[in-house]
Amino acid sequence: MLLFRMFFRFQLLLQVIFFSFAGLSLAEEIPELAKLGRQLFYDPSFGGSVDPKKATGFSCTTCHADFNESEYSDGLIRSGSSIVGVTRRQKSQWKEIQPNQLLRSAGGAGVCYQRFLQGIPAKKVNPIAIPEQKAEALMAYFDYVTSKAQVGETEQVSYNPLSRTEAQAAADKILKLDGDADKGWKLYGKSCAGCHSGPKKRGIGTQLVRSRPPSNLEARLHKIASYTRQGGYLMPALGTGKLSDQDLANIIEFLRDITEAKK
Repeated sequence: MLLFRMFFRFQLLLQVIFFSFAGLSLAEEIPELAKLGRQLFYDPSFGGSVDPKKATGFSCTTCHADFNESEYSDGLIRSGSSIVGVTRRQKSQWKEIQPNQLLRSAGGAGVCYQRFLQGIPAKKVNPIAIPEQKAEALMAYFDYVTSKAQVGETEQVSYNPLSRTEAQAAADKILKLDGDADKGWKLYGKSCAGCHSGPKKRGIGTQLVRSRPPSNLEARLHKIASYTRQGGYLMPALGTGKLSDQDLANIIEFLRDITEAKK
């Protein structure tokens, strides 16, 4: 619970900082519906609608920025795209969402609401199970942020995780690359620590470096690389647009070094 509270307070701090940098003053008058949407965006309970027995501790901000990352980068590597431009997109990145469900699912957030905020298996996700009023509020916030960001043509985003076979082949390639542990530690902090806490500590995600080193370290590292490309139960896949093969090789080398130091 302490870790959860610290994580939530950190999210709120980021909110204050980046609203200021992105030109979205917190003192500025925001439409009431968009204001509610902003609260939902940062709230792991999603306005109390998430089943507390299923709550993962994730919020929308775990994977998505609410500012233009290309212009106001905070250095973090998120698995999801920024919400800027969501309301201008013609379709969701989630293939299971039909065009006529785009608004009702809050631009695709309905998938995240069940799959990542509540840990519901992908095959059982209902993208329109998100409460309708909350979906409307979230879309109002997306629209508000988009209007303030003054973006040009909206880029269509897609989510294309590798199949298990493809991910294993990608991991084979990654483990053959020479990694840099120092660079890997920095990348870990930017892309992994938000969910996995420290490499030796469990966060929302699993503990990557166990108290006892695995009997087959290379097999464990291969699994981590493969899982990153394929995604899984609570972890979205990160493609080469988020972490290049070399980036991932650096992270793997960092994990190898810190694990071997425990022997």
